Amino acid sequence: MDLFYGANPPLSTSFHGSVVSNGKYSYWLLSDGKKLPLGTITETPSATPAEVRKRRYQLLYHAKKLLPKERIAGCLFKRVDAAQGVKVLFNKARNKANYGNLQRCANPWACPYCAAKITESRKADVKKAMDGHLATGGYVYLMTLTNSHNASHSLKFLKEGQRQAMRRFMGGTRVSRALFAALGKQHHINAYEVTHGQNGFHPHHHVLLFVASELDQEVLEGLRDQLAAEWINCCANAGLPLPDMKHGLDIRSGRFAADYVNKWGLEHEMTKGHIKKGKEGGMTPFDLLRDYADNGNAQSGKLFQEFALSFKGARQLVWSRGLKKLYKIGEKTDQEIADETDNVSEELFTLDQEFWIPLNRQQRTADLLQYVEEDPSLQKAMELVRQCLLNEHKIPILDG
Repeated sequence: MDLFYGANPPLSTSFHGSVVSNGKYSYWLLSDGKKLPLGTITETPSATPAEVRKRRYQLLYHAKKLLPKERIAGCLFKRVDAAQGVKVLFNKARNKANYGNLQRCANPWACPYCAAKITESRKADVKKAMDGHLATGGYVYLMTLTNSHNASHSLKFLKEGQRQAMRRFMGGTRVSRALFAALGKQHHINAYEVTHGQNGFHPHHHVLLFVASELDQEVLEGLRDQLAAEWINCCANAGLPLPDMKHGLDIRSGRFAADYVNKWGLEHEMTKGHIKKGKEGGMTPFDLLRDYADNGNAQSGKLFQEFALSFKGARQLVWSRGLKKLYKIGEKTDQEIADETDNVSEELFTLDQEFWIPLNRQQRTADLLQYVEEDPSLQKAMELVRQCLLNEHKIPILDG
């Protein structure tokens, strides 16, 4: 079988063409007529907050169908206090509506709603640490590690093997400790990214290396080669298919990385790898969920299930000891971030179960929030609740 490493695109990559849309999807139309997908319109910078929210709710609905026994199944549906109804809250200053008394699953891997909130918070933490380190004269490198793989390898096998290899490599073999010392490494942040392509799942680590200062390029390349050799040894000890010297380990400047990193910034690459669109034909887990939701692709649904179950309970980021304390970054769990609410919002009304359940079944919960924001009189919102209730009982709506 062919083995695949998943190399990063060259730094010199550039495209010439224009953005076109078919009403649902956007593309970069190249001069040779080829189309590169840019994602659904609701995920482009021009999308309104209401459109983005509705898209997340739609994807959450389908994620629940794929994971009915997981905690995500009750996310933004089950009440925190079963004795109370679902609260509809509104922030006048921001003109933003939200729900209260609803459980959040706090799953940063599989939940389109919670992932967006959690990764934004983690992204801010990473940026604060990076900025703080650079401000003191330090430097940051991005190290990427992976191993060869093919479609016969399960994600669970690859994830466990890489966990063992990373524990040896970053925890410090005698060789890796000496090499990291020569690199000037003081701290690191380790994040995980997974894509899926014709060669199966492609898991890989992105590690921010906080070093004392920028190294001479020739020195850096020599250390990279030695680190790559040690990474191969760690993969061998973990029973993984071995990478080669070229593709297994890569080190790049934190000030310019691949084109897809430049678009969002390095901290986005670290914390939003599973959210952003895949590249070079690869699909991120949320690409798989989109394919299942939009096109009914059952295979994509199964692959999303495999990913979600494989990463259940895993940490999104692993920080070296002392780094958060150094830059005064607080410790928050994913659940604490997901449960954070807008303290200045006022409660407009409460929905009992007889009204809340029809809204959910008919996938209109995002629409209700939009109508609250659009119509201060709440007439549109109340009419939507009425329509959903009548639809639930198949009662015709009579005018007049």
